[in-house]
Amino acid sequence: MYNILKYCKLVGTKDMPQAQDSADLILLIDGSENVGAANFPYVRDLALRIIERLDVGRDTIRVALVLYSVNPDIKFYLNGYDSKSSVVEAVKGLAYSGGDESNLGAALEEVAESLLSQSAGGRADESVPQMLIVISAGPSTDDTGAGDRALKRAGVITFGASVGDTASADLETVATDKTFVLSAPDFRAVASMVVAVGKRDIIFLIDSTMGATIINSVREFIKRFVEIMPIGPDQVQVGVAQFSNAPRLEMDLNSYGSREELTAALSSIKPRPGQTVNIGAALDFVRTNMLRPEKGSRINQGIPQVLLLMTSKKSSDSVEAPALALQRLGVLTLAAGSKTAEEQELQQIAFADSVAFYMRDFRQMIRNPKAIVDALSTLAGVVVTEQPTEPVVEITTVHTQKVLRDIVFLVDGSTYIGSSNFPFMRDFIINVVNQLDVGSERVRIGLLQFADHPKIEFYLNSHSSRQDVVDKISQLRLSGGSVLNTGAAMNYALENMFRVSTGSRRRQGVQQVLVLITGGPAQDQVKSVADKLALAGVLTFTVSSGQADEALMRNVAFVPDLAYHETSFSSLPALAEVIMPKLITVVGDTDTVTSVFPDEPAAGGERDVAFLIDGTESVRGDFEYIRDFIIKVIEPLDIGIDKVRVSVVQHSERPTPTFYLNTYQTKDEVIRAVNGMTLTGGQTLNTGTALRFMKDTILSERHGSRSLQNVPQFLIVLTGGTSRDNVKDPAGALKTDGVVPFGVGVRDADPRQIAAISHNPSFAFNVREFSELSTVPQKLNNYVSLPREELTLVLQQVQSNAAKRDIVFLLDGSDNTRNGFPEIKLFVKSIVESLSVSESHDRVSVVQFAANPDVNFYLNSHKTKNDMLNAIDKLRHKGGRRLNIGGALQFVRHSVFTSSTGSRRLEGVPQILIVLITKPSSDNVRSSASALKEHDIVSVGVGVGDANLSELEMIAYKPGFTYKVTDFSELPSAQSQLAAILNITKETGETMTGISDLLGSNKRDLVFLLDGSDESRNGLPAIREFIRRMMEDLEIAEDKIRVSVVQYSNDNTVYFNLKTHRSKKAIIHAVRSLRHKGGRPRNTGNALQFVRDHVFTPSSGSRRLEGVPQILFLLTGGKSNDDVSQAALDLKQIGVLSFAIGMKNTKLEELQRIAFSSRFLFNLPVFGELLSIQPEISAFVKAEIQIEPPTVIVELESPQRDIVFLIDGSDDTRNGFPAMKSFVQKVVETLSVGENKDRVRHQDGVPQILILLSGGRSQDDVAISAAALKQDKVVPFCVGTRTSDIIELQMIAHNPSYAFSVLGFDDIGSIYQQLAAFVKRVPRQQSRLKPQNALDPTESIQHDIVFLLDCSDEMRNDFKAMTGFVERMVDKFNVDENKDRVSVVQYSREPSKDVADNVRILRHKGGRPLNSGAALQYVKDNVFTASSGSRNQQGVPQILVLLTGGRSSDDVRNAVKNLRGFGAMVYVVGIKNADTLEIQSISQEASHAFFAADSSNLSGIEQQIFSVIMNNETPAIKHTLYDPNRRDVVFLLDGSDDSQRRFPDIKDFVQRIVADLNIDANRDHVAVLQYSNAAEIDFDLRRYSTQDDVLDAVRGLSHKGGYPHNIGAALQYVKDHVFTPELGSRLLEGVPQILILLSSGRSEDDIRTPVRMLKDTGVITIAIGTTDADTIQLQTISHEPNYAVSITDYEELPTAKQDVLSLLRDASQRPEQTASPKGFDSEKKDVVFLIDGSHDSRNSFEEIRGFVEKMVESLNLDENRDQVAIVQFSRDATANFYLNSYSTKNDVLNFIRTIRHKLGRPLNIGKALKFVQDNVFADSVGGRSAESIPQYLYVFSGGRSGDDVRGPAQSLKENGINTFTIGTKNADTLEMQTISFTPAHYFHVTNFNNLQSIPPSVEATLRGVQETTEMPTAIGKI
Repeated sequence: MYNILKYCKLVGTKDMPQAQDSADLILLIDGSENVGAANFPYVRDLALRIIERLDVGRDTIRVALVLYSVNPDIKFYLNGYDSKSSVVEAVKGLAYSGGDESNLGAALEEVAESLLSQSAGGRADESVPQMLIVISAGPSTDDTGAGDRALKRAGVITFGASVGDTASADLETVATDKTFVLSAPDFRAVASMVVAVGKRDIIFLIDSTMGATIINSVREFIKRFVEIMPIGPDQVQVGVAQFSNAPRLEMDLNSYGSREELTAALSSIKPRPGQTVNIGAALDFVRTNMLRPEKGSRINQGIPQVLLLMTSKKSSDSVEAPALALQRLGVLTLAAGSKTAEEQELQQIAFADSVAFYMRDFRQMIRNPKAIVDALSTLAGVVVTEQPTEPVVEITTVHTQKVLRDIVFLVDGSTYIGSSNFPFMRDFIINVVNQLDVGSERVRIGLLQFADHPKIEFYLNSHSSRQDVVDKISQLRLSGGSVLNTGAAMNYALENMFRVSTGSRRRQGVQQVLVLITGGPAQDQVKSVADKLALAGVLTFTVSSGQADEALMRNVAFVPDLAYHETSFSSLPALAEVIMPKLITVVGDTDTVTSVFPDEPAAGGERDVAFLIDGTESVRGDFEYIRDFIIKVIEPLDIGIDKVRVSVVQHSERPTPTFYLNTYQTKDEVIRAVNGMTLTGGQTLNTGTALRFMKDTILSERHGSRSLQNVPQFLIVLTGGTSRDNVKDPAGALKTDGVVPFGVGVRDADPRQIAAISHNPSFAFNVREFSELSTVPQKLNNYVSLPREELTLVLQQVQSNAAKRDIVFLLDGSDNTRNGFPEIKLFVKSIVESLSVSESHDRVSVVQFAANPDVNFYLNSHKTKNDMLNAIDKLRHKGGRRLNIGGALQFVRHSVFTSSTGSRRLEGVPQILIVLITKPSSDNVRSSASALKEHDIVSVGVGVGDANLSELEMIAYKPGFTYKVTDFSELPSAQSQLAAILNITKETGETMTGISDLLGSNKRDLVFLLDGSDESRNGLPAIREFIRRMMEDLEIAEDKIRVSVVQYSNDNTVYFNLKTHRSKKAIIHAVRSLRHKGGRPRNTGNALQFVRDHVFTPSSGSRRLEGVPQILFLLTGGKSNDDVSQAALDLKQIGVLSFAIGMKNTKLEELQRIAFSSRFLFNLPVFGELLSIQPEISAFVKAEIQIEPPTVIVELESPQRDIVFLIDGSDDTRNGFPAMKSFVQKVVETLSVGENKDRVRHQDGVPQILILLSGGRSQDDVAISAAALKQDKVVPFCVGTRTSDIIELQMIAHNPSYAFSVLGFDDIGSIYQQLAAFVKRVPRQQSRLKPQNALDPTESIQHDIVFLLDCSDEMRNDFKAMTGFVERMVDKFNVDENKDRVSVVQYSREPSKDVADNVRILRHKGGRPLNSGAALQYVKDNVFTASSGSRNQQGVPQILVLLTGGRSSDDVRNAVKNLRGFGAMVYVVGIKNADTLEIQSISQEASHAFFAADSSNLSGIEQQIFSVIMNNETPAIKHTLYDPNRRDVVFLLDGSDDSQRRFPDIKDFVQRIVADLNIDANRDHVAVLQYSNAAEIDFDLRRYSTQDDVLDAVRGLSHKGGYPHNIGAALQYVKDHVFTPELGSRLLEGVPQILILLSSGRSEDDIRTPVRMLKDTGVITIAIGTTDADTIQLQTISHEPNYAVSITDYEELPTAKQDVLSLLRDASQRPEQTASPKGFDSEKKDVVFLIDGSHDSRNSFEEIRGFVEKMVESLNLDENRDQVAIVQFSRDATANFYLNSYSTKNDVLNFIRTIRHKLGRPLNIGKALKFVQDNVFADSVGGRSAESIPQYLYVFSGGRSGDDVRGPAQSLKENGINTFTIGTKNADTLEMQTISFTPAHYFHVTNFNNLQSIPPSVEATLRGVQETTEMPTAIGKI
């Protein structure tokens, strides 16, 4: 691309042959999908590189830019910007536009028409050259001819930059010349297109002994280099020499003047034999024979002279003097070595370490030439050492390349600069820094801002690399301020920045430089301070603009020539090039000898410095280095008994002091003692023990420590190996005591232990060998020698990086702790003293509790540590007998961990609760403790004395977070452990004892398992590039990310394991060298097992046992020849996160088995698409990964259990059955199976446990059976796959936490430990009583029961089984004239009636066909009649039980409707060939339909029917006028343990409601019940008839107590025993029945059946719940979702009063609606389809579109009836059209057929739902909710949402929008049901290809006949 840059400056026209410096340049950039979003930054950077090398300006080079895809988009014109910085900023702001077409032809036409005119800034009329650069990555999708011709007619010179192969042909067509088109193989190579090369002489000095292969590679490298250089006598010249023991000239610099001649001559480079090389002689040869004018060298003209040495051996002669001689001449020497070349020697030859290159093989230069090519083509200048100057004030310019400077930028941060100009100033500094060789041994940079006060951003020793400095400057933000105290800021810089302790090297003679940058007038004295700086030897530059006083700045600068002023801030960035020569060459001095720097103590004041060094035998050979290390650290210190004290201790198995802090009083004594040290010896290291010794002995007052006098305490720990004991706890104790530890690790030391020992990560140092220790002392001295104030500041800055924490102490304040309370206060104080207490860091609260809790102070009460410690000192003991831990835990969650009291939980700050107790709780702890964990509050339990260990474990966030001591005096031992837990830092994300698994880490072990089979050979380049890009993105290091690569085919080959390579560079080199393995067949299963057994192991470098995430990337190109299931399962069981990436011919099902979850699965059509997913995968690897620690199983009460496994054996689980068997085996292995251990003993109190494994939703009702199991004291656990119904599983399980959901059966192993832990916690039960008879004979309930039997010919052989069924049913009822009455009817073609007495002698009727409809109608007309004995008129339930064995030949619908209207409850048992849909439609409810495969299976069904009848029947309701003036109001109050403290609030609320009722015998009646595990009546509806009586009764209520919340049982009790005529209910008189429920927790039993029964009875329920209640349960219980009222706690009940009264009034009115709260016009609907448009649904989009078309076909879109809108969503939602966009069905259908798939990731359903409500159902776009038109929303989802759906879904329901969801197997069932209007509105399909099974049911719903839709029903009707 240098041709382009050259033409921009040197292009002339025919009429103007001279070169000129002006041009109009247009950049035309491909913004289409050819480039893609991931690669667009590379293209943008290419444009920036071109611009940065041009002289951009109004009168020089003007720039315009156009992006094109489908259409061209002009970003700015030629006259849009007048400066380079403005153009650069505009280009930096370019964003990827996208588009699936790349219309280059249209773009060229747009350039010709719109950008070349004078109005657009074109200067063609002024003969300024017009130039166009086209950057493209693919072929044009339109014709380029017209545009090309227009540009050529206009005389535009066109260049092309092609990425990849496909764009070159079009670009060569439109380019002015084919040579004007450059290409790059991929996007990462585009950077090499732009190399602006100045004049230079380059000599290659080549070791000729390297062999033919290497010499050929070197020759090829030089050829390729020459091809991209502008070769010529006035540009770049090249010379070559070879050497072995003697040098040999191949070509001089002036031998060849053209690229062609030079390239041809390079073939003369041949290898020469030889064993030794004399590099020194070769360097001298170049200097004396080649760098001469007659040989072509232009050294005397100041042209850069560059020498590249390439050798594979160490020199046999000395290189030092020859290299120095070349550098004195100003030659820029580069050195490249391989094989046995010595790296230190290469650095000695090279003029800078950065240009000394070492590689394994010179062939690597061809593969990765960038570093050397950049150095050869961009280095400029000469190297000349600085000469001493005279001691007078003068300016001396010294040519220098190896610059040593300390440069401090003093930056104006005031409003004179302002936010708009600050970026120009920042860019100026960055441009300066980018031209400097920043490093601790070269140029050091410091920076401070100022306005009215100075602010230090970073010191000279804060950053040691250019990139770190640039990154820090890039983050600078304007500090602000309107006053400019420039003089004070300069003085502050002198006193604080140019100090040895902050990085200044003035004592070593390094030039000190201050660069003052300002934009406003100084408002204090400046000149005298400037003189002070000059006298101190500081060289001051000034850079000013804006309102700065230019004349004053010239006086402030060291000399006027060092003052630079620009009128415009925008010109500052370009000033960097102007200032640079003087900034790095000028030396300032004065004739004043005495420095005026402020006094700086050499040692930095008093301090105690202790060394703990490795004294084992392993360091004997290196002990001299250790002694030298100590000497170098202490030499700069001012050692003395009143200054710096020093101690040294050696350690191995035990510590041995060499001398104490008070042993010696002078530096000479200390140094003599160190030099005289001998090794103590020992075999192993116990560093933890030694650290405790340092704390307790060495750093004690007795042995000389002055910590009590606040003298800083330093500990320097040096080890060469790994400690056998724990170092974290003792190190944490040292830090708690205020000691500042440094860790120095050498050779085999564990970096993690060194980091754990150190005060913070920046205080930890690791070197490979003891010989490298010399680099550490200076870094240590930078801290140890800091003055006390600055040390405090540095430590505070480190502390400011500590993780914030909100810590609450919940202290036992009962009478039990009265004597120990002083120790408790001391315990709390000691922990607080170790924290960084402030408003922005750690916050602390203290709460005491006994029977009730009291807050001593909240999280936001105290803002300083002193205030907090004083508050702790003032604590007074609370006192009290009872200890209600559960209530206290609930209190802190509700009242302390809240935003209003200072909690920052919503900001992500860790919430930590430390609970201290001394005795068992008087209340229940479990639910409160669980609630804390659900809110991510990390609880730690500390027990003293009689504290209950099981309660502590229940409270603790995880096992191990409990501490138990016998006495208060032992609390300090727990304190040190707690301090370690709390020691969380941002840098490491770790804690001392294991909280790291909660916070994530940057460590990863990555294994790439690559398909190396013959079929995947062509995919290797893409795979290599994929891995390389991954490596470039990640932080590779031994203690961060480790990488392994394995190839497989029929067998496996480890290319390198996790501990082979320790650097990014090494891994990338290894990956580039990867060769295809080959082989067949492809055994993926075997390969997966191989990496599990041989790669994810400690011996191969895996850190799995340390909790480091283990990630596997399988890249495969086809189906495996062996089974993958077991191997994939084994990987998941050890916690490996497996990505399955398939290409070409892979099988989706196989990938699904391998992938950890669907999120980890990618199925790509070709290998080339790998690169498109790389950024997403890299982002995942870099993000926090939560690793669950191994589950600790705690045995509680019962070592004996009876366990039954109930395994889904249906066809759906065939493939998962091996995994289920394996799972059962693993669970059994954890149990103690034996005669007296785990087996079945039902009556002995042994826990009865059922473990259900299910692969799908049940086809029958599970509620009754599940309830019966629980009633029988069986504890069910459920494990279900994604296709199971999670709500159903939770209903079956003992409690919801006993239901587990896994992706598939292959994942089932991941939860077996957790399940086993729960199983072992199930306690013994009390001995069981024998079950009573099914019915109590005293039961007075009456029933009329009719059995209708199919007696057609097909059922002849089953007749006996049917009569047996009837007989067993009849036996269960209490048959009597005044109790249960029974009738039996047979039917086939026609029915015939029998009676109960004749059941045993019934004969089969026979006949055909089967007319069930006629039979049902017959029963209604002839059996359920008074003349036949029916007692319907007396309100006795009418029950029909139908047994049928086939599909009816007639229509059953009218008969069913008539029976339902009559009030009969119909139960249907289908046998053999019965039609499932028909029996469900007859029964009306799914729970009333049963199916038996044949008649032999009938025996188990009668109990189910009987249970349903007894629990579910509703008395026939007489048709009575509805009376809204009377109400029966029942209060069902939370009487559980959780509500005890707030029960007065509950009673007050009831009184407030009662006060608003009209209580009278003929008006409102009231009843009150309480419930917990069971319900009890306080008074019923008959009891009181006056308001005063009711209020008195409520005031006298006593709290019931009990646990847990069984709301389902309570509702059933209310239905059976309160809303009955016997107890005062006036239901049959048409009086509204209203239930008001109060709940503070989730129900532990099933609520759905009793809720349905209450609604069927006509009861309207209002549910009031606290934050602990389950919102979904509340809405399920409520009459409608808006009848659920949420409050924070019961104390907020008064705020809910008006809502409840309003709902009471609504409930009292006659409801007219039957299907919707709004009386809507069923002839009109607004229907919105919300379609998954994400990447995951792209293959199913046609099916979704077809389904929507079919739905729309069924709607009436004409004549202002139905309206339709369609929205697609992925990350964001986009409306394809709105409700009012089209008014005819044809228009809608035509548009649907043209809709294209949106694409995108991730899937944000919540965001899409909100978009639909706010923007699609809106009135402005056709929504008609205001007209009461029904609103329907259909949501299609193929995956789980990436955001929260609950809020938007609830909002839709509240706004009356009926939402239906249709999800595939990858969708989350619970999420879909949450979104749906009711769970019945959710439809499941395996994938969208199966959508054809959905339309009938959905269409039925739209037409208002959907029978599963739970809409409110009219009260008072059957």
